[in-house]
Amino acid sequence: MARQRNVVRLGVPGLVVAVLAIVALWRVSGPATTPSVVGTTGRAAPLRSLPLRQIADVLAANAVGRQASLENVSVQAVTGPRTFWIGEGAESAFVVLDPDVKRSPDARIAPGARVTLLGLVRPAPAPEAAMRQWSIDSATAGSLQKRGTYLHATEIRPAL
Repeated sequence: MARQRNVVRLGVPGLVVAVLAIVALWRVSGPATTPSVVGTTGRAAPLRSLPLRQIADVLAANAVGRQASLENVSVQAVTGPRTFWIGEGAESAFVVLDPDVKRSPDARIAPGARVTLLGLVRPAPAPEAAMRQWSIDSATAGSLQKRGTYLHATEIRPAL
């Protein structure tokens, strides 16, 4: 009989604690989920890690540091050996080619040409620094400063 009392005295509180722990784990959810897209690997990737696909997205202040993959964009104006504008009108972005840019032999940078660009969105430097660094004029440097960001292209291909 004393043995049965010890089991009840120790077992019942242990059972209550176990039930409460299971209920608590069931009620607590995991980390908040972020929107994601399932890629070709079958695993979900957060939207923040996907490359930007639109010129308007490159112009956004929160785009700095993001990868961009702009397909079939029009070269608007060439401003230097490594710099040019893409897009049309208010939706235009400045592009700077990396010194070691991966360039297809068929990729042509001329007004009206269509290209595919891959790169990283960076904040616009001060106009003086932009003029010194890329040999652009003050009007181009001022326009770049107003836009706030530019695309540092690491690969350029002709549009398909």
